[in-house]
Amino acid sequence: MNRLLTPSEHLMWLLGCDRPTNVVLSATIRGAVSVNQMTEALGWIQHRHPLLRATIVIDQQQQPRLVSQGVPAIPLRVIERENEENWLTEISEELLSPFLWGEQPLVRVVLLHSPSGCELLVTYHHIGDGLSGAYLMRDIWCEITKPGSYREPLPEIPSIDQLLPTVVTEGDKNAVDFNWRIETDSTIQLDETFPERLEVLHWYFSPLETNRLVARCRLEQTTVHGALCAAFLLSLATETSSSKETVLRCLSPLNLRNYLTVAVGENFGEYIARVVTTHVLNQQTQFWDLARQVKHQINQAVVDKKIYEGGSKAKSFLNTKPDKIKVRQYAKNITSSDIVITNLGRLEIPVHQGGLELEKLYFTVTGFRHQPIIVAIATTAGKMCVTFRYQESLIPSASAQRINIKAVEKLRQAVE
Repeated sequence: MNRLLTPSEHLMWLLGCDRPTNVVLSATIRGAVSVNQMTEALGWIQHRHPLLRATIVIDQQQQPRLVSQGVPAIPLRVIERENEENWLTEISEELLSPFLWGEQPLVRVVLLHSPSGCELLVTYHHIGDGLSGAYLMRDIWCEITKPGSYREPLPEIPSIDQLLPTVVTEGDKNAVDFNWRIETDSTIQLDETFPERLEVLHWYFSPLETNRLVARCRLEQTTVHGALCAAFLLSLATETSSSKETVLRCLSPLNLRNYLTVAVGENFGEYIARVVTTHVLNQQTQFWDLARQVKHQINQAVVDKKIYEGGSKAKSFLNTKPDKIKVRQYAKNITSSDIVITNLGRLEIPVHQGGLELEKLYFTVTGFRHQPIIVAIATTAGKMCVTFRYQESLIPSASAQRINIKAVEKLRQAVE
């Protein structure tokens, strides 16, 4: 591999140079996994996924390129697993630990090791989406438990910018207008450090609870994602608004793999659109009405082809040669919301294999400086695992914990 970063990748790289933009998955495994097993599995996985064999270098034209020559093995850090909550400390640190993108692959692994079980943390730069991480975790897990399951190398596939329908990518005029309207926000500071810690709460629904939620969503003609958004939006409104009516915005990353001109399959990359829905909430707002509203607005973004705008907007913006402040402002403009809810849906990963059990699978993301709350959901073997990542500099811990608890209560009440 030897190619320039596409506009979408370039933008994420710029943001990652300013502050880490990482994705972290954590798998809880019951049973003994050896360091040698893990090392061998990572070797095969790096061989399978082209982007994991690349570093980012600056060429003679001062442009970032993906280059696969002389790339070292995926870094593996092994530490003793002290208790069942040990992974939360590690995941918080991984979220804000930058990548040495010119020297190492854009992925690294931590193994919290003990004789009876472990946590496997996979962290990667956000030029890969959440589903990419799920495929990586599945591939590593299957290589450990059933060697040879996923060794076939995947082809090099273009980034999302080159796979959007041409009817959209040719219409760059709106993107130019959008970007020229950007003005520097005086509240955005140029801070070279990352002082804030990202806190992560977590919980899960049992397979029985998850199935009940899925069944009720079908009955109410909405999606599980719509129900999750409704629960957290209503909880957030209760916690943060003293007025009778409040307007909240929710950002939902949308999987674009089925909307592109070429099938990308299980390739590692960022194949998402960021859809922001807007909701007016008051004391009369009904849970299932709000869930259907979320679903409708996301579907409308698909119908209106707004989900294809990201690449052309990124290209137009980068043509303005932005400085770090403008890059931050651009990110704020396209992702501004009160809450982010990202849902990987049901993942087809065998949970009992090779004498081991994949008990839980959580994931979360660093996000941007202006995003107070990010809720991330992954479901394996019917068990829906949820993380609630928040920035205490933007929302107090007591408030964050109440929002999380009330959202869980609202979900449980909605399916009764």
